[in-house]
Amino acid sequence: MLRFNRSFVILVLAALLAACAGPAAVPTATPVPPTATPVPPTATPVPPTPVLPTATPGKIETKKGEITSQALAGNLLGDPTTREFYVLLPSSYATSDKRYPVVYVLHWYTGHANTLLGAFKSAYQIALSAGDLQEMIFVFPDANNRFGGSQYLSSPTIGDYETYLTQELVAHIDATYRTLPDRVSRGITGCSMGGDGSMGLALKHPNVFSVAAPASGEYDYSGDLVLKRATEVLKIPPKNFSDLTKNWEIKYLLSWVAAAAANPDKPPFYLDIPVALVNGEAQIVPEVVEKMIGVDPVHDLDRYLSQPERLNAILILHGEGDNLVPVELARDFDKLLSDRGVEHEYLEIKGGHCDFLFTPVVTFMSAHLVGEEQP
Repeated sequence: MLRFNRSFVILVLAALLAACAGPAAVPTATPVPPTATPVPPTATPVPPTPVLPTATPGKIETKKGEITSQALAGNLLGDPTTREFYVLLPSSYATSDKRYPVVYVLHWYTGHANTLLGAFKSAYQIALSAGDLQEMIFVFPDANNRFGGSQYLSSPTIGDYETYLTQELVAHIDATYRTLPDRVSRGITGCSMGGDGSMGLALKHPNVFSVAAPASGEYDYSGDLVLKRATEVLKIPPKNFSDLTKNWEIKYLLSWVAAAAANPDKPPFYLDIPVALVNGEAQIVPEVVEKMIGVDPVHDLDRYLSQPERLNAILILHGEGDNLVPVELARDFDKLLSDRGVEHEYLEIKGGHCDFLFTPVVTFMSAHLVGEEQP
């Protein structure tokens, strides 16, 4: 269901007309989904009115940093606890003492901290050129692992990526840069795995983020195209990590199940395989698949609605021609949010899987994050 205020539509149209660059790089993969029992929403508090100081185009500075995470320490995969991140600083940062809203940008499966850096820098510049945009800081964390991606979840096998991102990294950024360290000035977005991750983290941590703008997400993991082929993909179970190089779909499924169905007693992957051979025939293991589906944003929505804090704004963005995550999954999530009484906006644009300009995300964040009050 399309629901936009007029100013947001004008911003998006102006930004798209200003774009002359080609589309962003296409990701390697993404994934993951069930329907849930309706939970009546509680009353939604009135969010603060965003302050929108108009920015002018200028040089956007890129910074690179590192953080050592205690939350990732001891993960059974042996993945590093020190991770790099990138930051985009607005043109006025170096010549003022202003504080800025912050947007966290999550990469897709097989991606790294710099995967979406160029795409969002271009989108930011295009939006600034269109005018009527407030300046913001953008942060790009790393959430890759031996399976190609953490799915922005937590388990003994992969480590606690939720605490790493929502507590440790947020605290580090607030202490290092002139941010506005408040939920009303903090947003989260991402594409593909990062789309599901940004929606899930926002629903689970509305005390940290107030605005979410996921793109190319699945939301309902029961609709995952690779999961539907699991018995074929895993008919020959992998025995070691070298087997994962033969088929990205195997590696992808294990990245998901490592977060959802970890098993410290089953090396070398430390997880329960969702397929078992029964009399020589590959069959789904229902209890494992149930755990995999149970970590999707649809289930997160149930838990979100059972607590009092509400996000101030949500944008669901999807490409009409997405061949990895069918647009029907995004439409279904749009309908589910509407049925549950969750205020949001939904936008389909021309493009494929993460293969479009992210200018609508930038303008949406500018319109809904609270900036510094002007003297």
